[in-house]
Amino acid sequence: MRRAPTPRSGLGGLAVALFVSLGTGAAASPIGQEPGIELAVDAGRFDRRDTPMQISIRADEIPDPLAARLRDAAGPGSGLVLREVGRDEGGVVAQVDVLPETPDEIRVTWILPGATGAGTARVFTPDFDARTDGPTTWSLDTAPEGHLELSNRGKSVFRYNTRPVSHPDHPEPNQPRDAYIHPAFSPSGQMVTGDYSAESHPHHRGFFLAYTKTEVGDLHPDFWNIQGGSGKVHFDRLGDAKAGPVTARFSTYHRWEASRPGGEPVVVLRERWDVEAFDIPGSPYWLIDLTSSQQAEARPMVLPPYRYGGMAYRGPDSFFPEGVLDVLTSEGLGRVQGDQQPARWVDLTGPIVDGSEAYAGAAIFDHPSNVNHPTPARIHPTRLPFFCFVPGHDTAVTIGTDAPTVFRYRILIHDGRPDGDLNDRLWDDFAEPPEVTVTVANP
Repeated sequence: MRRAPTPRSGLGGLAVALFVSLGTGAAASPIGQEPGIELAVDAGRFDRRDTPMQISIRADEIPDPLAARLRDAAGPGSGLVLREVGRDEGGVVAQVDVLPETPDEIRVTWILPGATGAGTARVFTPDFDARTDGPTTWSLDTAPEGHLELSNRGKSVFRYNTRPVSHPDHPEPNQPRDAYIHPAFSPSGQMVTGDYSAESHPHHRGFFLAYTKTEVGDLHPDFWNIQGGSGKVHFDRLGDAKAGPVTARFSTYHRWEASRPGGEPVVVLRERWDVEAFDIPGSPYWLIDLTSSQQAEARPMVLPPYRYGGMAYRGPDSFFPEGVLDVLTSEGLGRVQGDQQPARWVDLTGPIVDGSEAYAGAAIFDHPSNVNHPTPARIHPTRLPFFCFVPGHDTAVTIGTDAPTVFRYRILIHDGRPDGDLNDRLWDDFAEPPEVTVTVANP
């Protein structure tokens, strides 16, 4: 019996179509007389290389013994080996997760290894007997200050700040910020984010998400220019977190508070970040998905048209000297021509230290499902090493109270200057990932 295709979505645009077929002879089973399963990957319209793959399988759509086998592979520190049909080389490690919010679904994540040509397909089967158990590729640790720190094979990747970060040179009471990512490092260990800049705009902080012009009833909080004191985004609590052989992920909850004259701050919006980093062995970059789900609390939040405010990246002070910044957008534009223009991605790089010829930086990819995609990007055209995607740049955006408004981004942290060909390929993977057909066979 063939079921109708069911759209499945992972975090940050890892969307695939899942087909389930129950019958006989559909898949060779690596586990004797127990049910077998095949994962057929269709590359689609684009050439692929080392592409993150993620599917969710409903446990009630597959035989119980197979569901039990997959759930067993979801234990801490464990992985599942996938064998490619028709190839003799070693298997591919996959990560199996059962998320707290979707306990009836089994999520499988792996990296489609090497090159896969457009229009071609590859088929994988799980080898349950070869399941790997051992040290994980990723680690998530809690620092003494309470911050969450992500590492890959012993290399620091970034810190997510759960407590307000202060600075002795900026004693103003409203300057401390939390609920943002800094520091972040390239694979070679170079810091690519700035915080409390000694040059200008100390409220720009690493990777952060904040809006400038907002309307919530009769309140007009500014969550970007926090020094003004009218609004601020605060860390609320951590959700589920796991570090495994393929990805590390965590969820975190934020509350957006607006100041009221003569009264206590009021929560006007609640936000959830889902952050997931993918291990792509041998690559000169880190790949991290950040999904922001935003829901207004009591009254809708309106974002009137304005030139900046949204998902943002701020580089370090070594990016400041005039003329050193190297910026490229998906439309082939630099920092001046690309400012205030729609873009699928923006890549901003600079010297790792003052005067260095070695560069590093980060790109952010804007998902097609985002409001007003391709989203206009504010790229400071003269001095500041920062950019942000501005969903309310040209038209007002309303974040409602009844359901979350979801923004999906993929962050590329890399060594070197912008690579347009690489970024286009990675954006294709993000925007239109391969489809996977899951075929289950009863013996």
